[in-house]
Formats: sequence, structure tokens, C-alpha cells
Amino acid sequence: MKSFVQTTLSLCILVFVYQCNLFTNYPITHLYPTKEEVVIKAIDALRKKDLPAIEDLILSPEEHNTMFWKHVGERFTSDPGMTPELAYEHMNMETNIVIKEQFNYLSGAGIDYQFKSVQCKRKPEEYGPFTLHLGCATTLLNPKDHTTITLHSFSTFLEYKGKYKLYHLKRE
Repeated sequence: MKSFVQTTLSLCILVFVYQCNLFTNYPITHLYPTKEEVVIKAIDALRKKDLPAIEDLILSPEEHNTMFWKHVGERFTSDPGMTPELAYEHMNMETNIVIKEQFNYLSGAGIDYQFKSVQCKRKPEEYGPFTLHLGCATTLLNPKDHTTITLHSFSTFLEYKGKYKLYHLKRE
């Protein structure tokens, strides 16, 4: 009887630990220690019009569809029947527009502005081993005239195991 209770208890603990995602080890690439580092790298890539570099900083289709979506699924959307592929495609359309807009802005009128800060106003949302940091705004400073601009393109960050990458880019 004692062994049955111990086995049952052990099994319950294993199920609990598995459900808490303590043992996930997803191969999420290009994670950085801070949101600030991600934004600085993104601004640099956009100024250089380096598409592969900016794409590396954003959640990939594989990362979204096979890793993140397992923990979010339909809870993240109000559209019943949303598939991970369709959700990613929708986000990616907006991201591609923002990349083109920021290629032009940050290498043109915004060329003199430098990173100052990133602040997220909304409470982070947890999805399994992932945390989404939402409602973020990036402030850039022009050291010549001390004017600032605020960008909302980098408004959502994905955190995994204490490191960050962009979830996708949002239109201003």
C-alpha cells in the first residue's frame, strides 16, 4: 500500500512539473539578455537596411508555430479556428510593412536619433515558459538638439528563460 501511494504521488508530481513547463528547452534563436539590447540591434539593422539581421531578432515562423503556439493557441486570439500558420502570416504582414517604413525613416529623417530607453506599460502575460511584454515604447534622443521621438514599432517582446527577442513589429 505504501509503495502504491508513493508511486501515485511521484506520478502526480511529474505531471505537475510537466504542466508547469519546467523542463522546456525550445531552440529559440537570437535571444538577448535585455529588451534594450534587442532594440539597439533592431535599430542598427533597420538603419543598414539589413533584412536578415532584423528577421533574426523577430520570432520566426517555426518558433511561433511549433513552440510558442503550443502554449497560446486560441486563447491569444478572438478568432475561433485560428491556426498558428494563419496567425503568424497575419502578424508577418504587419511586420513586413513596418520593416519597409523603418528602413526609410531610420536611415533618413531619424538617422541622428540614438537609443535612449524602452518602457513597457502593460503587465506581462505568461504563456507556459514564455512571457509577452506588451505595450512597449522606445524613446530615441537626438544628441544635437536634445529632441526625442517615441517609436511603437518594437511594442511586443517575447521572453524565454530570461532572454528576449521581438515578437513582431507593430505599425506606428
